[in-house]
Amino acid sequence: MRLATFNIKHAELRGLAPLADLLREARPDLAGLQEVDVGCSRSGRADQPAGLGTALGMVSCFAAALPLDGGAYGNALLAVPELLGGEPLEASVLPLPGGRSIGEEPRVLLAARAAGLRVFVAHFDLPAPVRQAQADALLAAVGDPRGTIVLGDLNEGPEGPAVRKLLAAGFRDAWAECGAHEVITAPWDRPQVRIDQVLLGPDLPRARSARALSSDASDHALVLVEL
Repeated sequence: MRLATFNIKHAELRGLAPLADLLREARPDLAGLQEVDVGCSRSGRADQPAGLGTALGMVSCFAAALPLDGGAYGNALLAVPELLGGEPLEASVLPLPGGRSIGEEPRVLLAARAAGLRVFVAHFDLPAPVRQAQADALLAAVGDPRGTIVLGDLNEGPEGPAVRKLLAAGFRDAWAECGAHEVITAPWDRPQVRIDQVLLGPDLPRARSARALSSDASDHALVLVEL
């Protein structure tokens, strides 16, 4: 199985086609997307996850974090149909702490099921204390982490306190597990560490490989993990 997480910056830089090209190169079975528009005038009223799904022969679902520009903005998940066994791909939307009450944009988890796995697509906040509260909320939503995958732009590296909470609860850092060299995954304007991450529940197969695919279509790399 090939897993990807990719912050697409609502296709602002070069449109959807180059994003689809990068995803086609990666060939993920499941791809969590962050910063996704559906019906927003700034992105031509496009349904971005549906458009990428059509281009790639994948199915999609979307979790809105906030209404924006006549549409909605949030997280999405793409899956190859073979993983679903004829079942629909449906998203539950789980609000995360923070948001406008502290002067930040609202954040949500997308929760879905595919191939017998629970999949969470996450986009954590910028302030470190809020990220820790969001990690707590994710763990509360997950409960037992077995059979669970987190695909996220976590806005901190693998040594950050929110990520350490997730690892202490039983998740595994797929990138580190397979011994891949550390890279900076985002963003171009303020390079950080590997903030785009794939986390695996304790019973999932070991990660065999991991790499970051970059292009000028987004300010984040697409992080791809193969189990």
